[in-house]
Amino acid sequence: MNASALVAPDAGIVAGASAPPCLIVNPRSFSASRGLAAHATALAREHSAEVVVVDAPESTIAAVESILERRQRHVMVLAGDGTVCAIVDQLCRLSPGAWTPDLLVLPGGRSNLTAADLVPGSTALATLKRALLLARDGSWDAAIEERCPLRIEQSPAPARHGFFLAAALIDSAIRQCHQHRSDHSTLATGLSTASYVVRLGVQALLGRSGLVCPSLQIDAPGCGTQQGLVRLLLVSTLLHRKGLFGPYADRGQGDVRMAAVSRAAPRFWRSLPRLLTGRYSASMNADSGYLSGRCQQLQVRGLAGYSLDGEAFDTDPARPVTITAGPRLRFVCP
Repeated sequence: MNASALVAPDAGIVAGASAPPCLIVNPRSFSASRGLAAHATALAREHSAEVVVVDAPESTIAAVESILERRQRHVMVLAGDGTVCAIVDQLCRLSPGAWTPDLLVLPGGRSNLTAADLVPGSTALATLKRALLLARDGSWDAAIEERCPLRIEQSPAPARHGFFLAAALIDSAIRQCHQHRSDHSTLATGLSTASYVVRLGVQALLGRSGLVCPSLQIDAPGCGTQQGLVRLLLVSTLLHRKGLFGPYADRGQGDVRMAAVSRAAPRFWRSLPRLLTGRYSASMNADSGYLSGRCQQLQVRGLAGYSLDGEAFDTDPARPVTITAGPRLRFVCP
């Protein structure tokens, strides 16, 4: 554990309902690193909240363990999607029925898909102040919403949890983006992940990036099946309540939302605006290579890897990957 990264709780903090709110900050996340972390820390301490700084997986794990041990209920997270994903994954690995804190996710990274979905249209400092007042006034419960992340399983590896999974050409583009950042440190203050991936994704879809469509077998009961070369695969439990992006057809039932487009899908470029905004035409169906909608479970064969909330993971293409909805957690949506 990085001992210097974890700020010890203030002396005299009492566990349970009487504990003060806690702000977890990752100052290395993109937006947070540009001065936001310092402003949020000052605001939290002004309202007598505890501040815990994390900058590595070890310190994040230790912070969550401390919160669980003391049952610190009011927890706010200022970080990117990757740090939020790590916290959510740790909570989802607890025994069924275990106590979990209430989480407020603040936009502190590059893309902030999770924060934009849970607290749409928010700014970090204004939302943080509103939440601190809710905790002080005892009206926190009125802003609670239960949501479930994705649960991704491939035996014998332990399950992973997160909110937005991208595979096929999009996953390859995200991996190239991460590699480009590690090779060119100046990009850390440049394009967002989403902007870079869109640019590289367009090149890939035009066949100009060197990326190759994988051959997948996708089975989504209630939506349909797909087999062959796949351009993109997106899976989420997010509602995408902010902006036009929402690439899922309004059909099927379940918490898991998915969209997959085969390499052979006709009129792809003409249909792309409809796909990205979820306005699927009657001809954009599973038979024509557009598989999308809601389901309870998704199984993918042939998958060599995916990106979960911006973090890349490798998988064994010889074994199926199963995606379902994970346990419900409590989120603050002020």
